[in-house]
Amino acid sequence: MNEEELIVHVQSYPFLDDLTDARYSNTLIGENAWEEIGDKMKRKVAQKTFPLT
Repeated sequence: MNEEELIVHVQSYPFLDDLTDARYSNTLIGENAWEEIGDKMKRKVAQKTFPLT
């Protein structure tokens, strides 16, 4: 994986790591952003899984 390319793509979605941005806590927006980053890098996006309690 090209880490520099990843950094450039993530920087184009500042809400991914900006806690003050209202979009930060919107899961759907975040998932869409990561999907777009994955598409640009020609990589699959891993799906989150949560353990059953």
